[in-house]
Amino acid sequence: MTVGEAGYNPRPAAGGVLAVETNATRSLARGFAPLGVPRGDLRAPGSKSLAQRVLLMASLAQGETRIAGLPAGDDVRAAKEVLRAVGCELRELAPAAVSVVGAPPGPHRGWRAKAPLELGESATLARCALGIAGLCGRVGETFELRASGSLVRRKAEALVAALAGAGVEFESRPWPARLSPMPPPPTVRLARASSSQEATALAIALAAWPDELELELEGELPSAPYFEMTLRVLRQFGVRVERRGASVWIRGPLVAPEQPLAIEPDASLSAVALAAACLGGGEVVALGLGKDSPQGDVRVVEHLRAFGCGARFDARGLAASGFPQNAASLDLRGEPDLAPVLAAVAAGAALVDPAHASRLSGLETLPGKESSRIEVLCEGLRAAGWQAEATASELVVRAGTWRAGLERPAEVVLDPHGDHRMAFAFALLGLVRPGVFLREPECVSKSWPSFWKDLAALGVRVEEREVGH
Repeated sequence: MTVGEAGYNPRPAAGGVLAVETNATRSLARGFAPLGVPRGDLRAPGSKSLAQRVLLMASLAQGETRIAGLPAGDDVRAAKEVLRAVGCELRELAPAAVSVVGAPPGPHRGWRAKAPLELGESATLARCALGIAGLCGRVGETFELRASGSLVRRKAEALVAALAGAGVEFESRPWPARLSPMPPPPTVRLARASSSQEATALAIALAAWPDELELELEGELPSAPYFEMTLRVLRQFGVRVERRGASVWIRGPLVAPEQPLAIEPDASLSAVALAAACLGGGEVVALGLGKDSPQGDVRVVEHLRAFGCGARFDARGLAASGFPQNAASLDLRGEPDLAPVLAAVAAGAALVDPAHASRLSGLETLPGKESSRIEVLCEGLRAAGWQAEATASELVVRAGTWRAGLERPAEVVLDPHGDHRMAFAFALLGLVRPGVFLREPECVSKSWPSFWKDLAALGVRVEEREVGH
C-alpha cells in the first residue's frame, strides 16, 4: 500500500501483496521502501518538550497565557488534561492553540487535587507534575498521580528525595504517587539526578513563588541542554534566573506573557525528515528552526556533517542532502534523542564505508526511556543485517551481511516495542535496505500522528504488509 496526501490508497505493494487486516490474529506492519526520493519542505509538529514546559508554566502563571503551535501528540493531550484536573481554565482557541488561566500557589491557592492526575506515558509531564503538585499544590489536599505503559517502571528517585527533603510527605512513591504538598524552603537540593527532567520539575515549581529560591544541583545533570531550554522558557514568563556555582537561583513569580507564545517545530522530529533526505537521495528543508533555537537537537546538522552529508542551516530552517559517506564517532550526551535517527544514518554509512564502525556515545539515559533504546536499536540493526554492539551508554554500528546491490534480502519485521523513536529509526532503515517493516506503526502517535502521511508527501514510498502476531 502506498500513502498519499489524502490518506491511504489500497494498492498492491511491491511483490503484489495487498495489505488488508482480515482477523484478530493478523495486523499491518509498515515501512519505507528505497524507491521514492524525499524532496521538499517540511514543518514538523511543534516541539512537545517546549509545549509541555509552556503549558505547565502557564498553569502556575498569573494571568492568561495564550499558546499557539501545539502538537497533537499523546503527551501534549495528556498535559492539557492534567491542567484541567488541577483547576486551571484551559480553552481551545483553535486546533493547535489554547489559552490557560493559571492557578498560582499561595495561601489557599495553587493546584487543586480535584481528581487523580493521569499522566499517560510522558516522563516529562510525570516528573514535572510530581514536582509542581509537591511544591505548588494546595496544602491540606492529597494528590494522586498515575502513570501508564512503560512509564510505570521509569522512577524519579532523585526528584522524590528532593521533594521529601523539602517537606513533601509521600503516602506512596512513583508510580502511582500519593503526596501531601508543602511550600518550598529557601533551598531545594537535587542530588545525582537521573534525568534533566527532575531539575526542570523543581525549577518550574520554584519559579511560581515570588521569592528568590535556590535549586542546588549536586552531580552532573544528564541531557543538560533540555534544562537550559527550561530556563530560557522561564525567562519568557518574567522569571529571573541566575547561576551561582552549582546552584540556580530563581526569583518568580511566573507571569503570563503579553504576546501569544508560539511553539516552534520539534527539532528531533525534524531530524527524522533530514535523515530521510540523506538516506533517500533527496533534499529536505525542515522549516522554522535555526541556530538560536532553544532545542539542543538542532545539532543534528553538525552530526549529519560528521557522516559526510550536506547538512546546513539556511534562511528557512535546517537543510540536508547527500548520502552518508563515512563512519563517524559522535558524543550525544546533550541530545540523546537523536541517537535512533543517527543509528539509521550510521547503518547507511556502513554500506559506503564498511571498513570502519560508527560509534554513538553518551547514551546513559536511553535504557530508561519508553523502551530500552540501545538494546532495541541493537536488536533491530542485527535483524536487518548489520553488525551492532551495545553497552549501557554506547552503540557501535558496522557493516554486516546486508550489502546494497546484491540479491534482494529477505523481508524482516522489526518490533519498536511501542516506542515512537524506535519506529522512526526502523522506518529509516527501509530507505537503504529493502523489505524492512515494523510492527505497531501507529506508536508514532506519541509525538507525530501524521508521520507516515507527512513523509509520503515528501516522496517517500510507504508500504504495508499483513503479518501474524
